[in-house]
This record gives sequence, C-alpha cells and structure tokens, in this order.
Amino acid sequence: MIQAIENWMDAIESSKQKKRVKEQEIKAIVDLWKFAESYDGEAIISQKGELIIGGSQGPEKINVQCADLLLNQKKNAISKILLEIEIELTALGSRYTGLYNVEFRKPNANFDAGEMQNLKNEIISGIKGEVILYKYVERIRKLPSSELKIVNRDFKIVECSSSAIAGIIAKSQPIQAVPEKQWLVLILSSIDHCCKSFLIDEAIQAKTFESDFDKIFIFDFYTSEIIELNVTFGVQNPADGVPSPANGVA
Repeated sequence: MIQAIENWMDAIESSKQKKRVKEQEIKAIVDLWKFAESYDGEAIISQKGELIIGGSQGPEKINVQCADLLLNQKKNAISKILLEIEIELTALGSRYTGLYNVEFRKPNANFDAGEMQNLKNEIISGIKGEVILYKYVERIRKLPSSELKIVNRDFKIVECSSSAIAGIIAKSQPIQAVPEKQWLVLILSSIDHCCKSFLIDEAIQAKTFESDFDKIFIFDFYTSEIIELNVTFGVQNPADGVPSPANGVA
C-alpha cells in the first residue's frame, strides 16, 4: 500500500495542477492513509478516497471523504479553568494572593470534562501547597502580586464542540449515486490548531447528527484517536420552488 501511495503522490507532484491543489490532494491521501491504519491495520486503500476493509461477509469497499475540523482557537480550555480557580481562591480572602505561573506536563491525549476537573483540582492543590500525586502539573512558580492571578504560556487545549462538528457536517455532502457505503472523517490536526490536546465535549458522543453519510468519525491525526459519531439520515431539502408538505390535517 505504501508503494501505491507514493506513486499517487509522484503523479500529483508531476501534474500541471496549481501548487495549492497539489498540496490539498496530497494531504487528503495522507489523512486517509493515517485513518485507515488507525481504524483497521489490514485496511487497503484501493484508490484515492476508497478503502477496502474486511467484514463478516467478506471485503467491503467504502468511499471515504476527509474534512478538516477547524475550531475556534481562542477557546482555550486552560484559560477558562484558570479563571475559575482565580474566582474560587479570591473568594477565600487574601491568603493566596500572588502571581502563579503554572507549567504543565503535556500528555499526548485528549481531555473530557472529568479530566479537566482533575486538572483543575491539581492546580488548586499546588497553589495550596498540598502534597499529592500530580499527573498534569509540572510545577507552579509564585511571584509577589497585589492580586491573585494565574497564568500559563506553554499549554493549550482547544475546545471541540458539537456545534462546530454539526457545522462541518452540514457543509459536507456524500457523492451521489455510488454503490459503496460512504464515510466522512473529520480531521483534528495539532498543526492547524497549534496544540496537541483537545477538549472533547461529552455532548458530542451523546448527540445524533443528521447526515446522508453512513458513518462519521472524528479522527485526531496526532494521537490516532477515533471517535465514531451517532448518525441518522437527514431530511433532504425540498427542491427550489416546491413547497414542503404541510404538517397535520388541513
């Protein structure tokens, strides 16, 4: 499979397409290749955009589209946690007044609500000087200050919300009139988001998304984590000029 992929890339590079188009096509191949290896180590890419995977009834060909899941990078979950801690500790009086610089270990994993709460508890324990086993916090440095302020410059967790996912799904459409099943893979890229960890909203796995794709996945390119979403077939929009059926009895 590696040789076939290299051949596709060579063909793209030697084509007369614009540089931007070449980069997009090569990225699509790499994204699909990485997803295929993570989903099923024996999966085969038969041609660009198609996978062959083994099933209970024999090999199955699947058309796969990859789309970049671009998120609001300003929504840094760490900043939100630090602000919450500042408010909680300030309410206790002047005992913890100071400027705290929190340095984190950088786990190669994503976070959920429970892990974010554990991270918050670690920071509070560190500021209070409690002796615990720290999983996320490397060290906390305290400097003199007239107010309680907590800062961090070396760690970022970008929030991945269900609304962001619904937005990109709404923009993605399966190919019409093909016999194969069609999957949509939403790519989380650490390079695009300048971070290696994401906060995955718990509502994402509970929510059912409307789409005409047979399956939809979130794929973290950096950690190789795959999250399959719940999907129900969406209601097609009526053709222009054709009124929708009325609800109820006239």
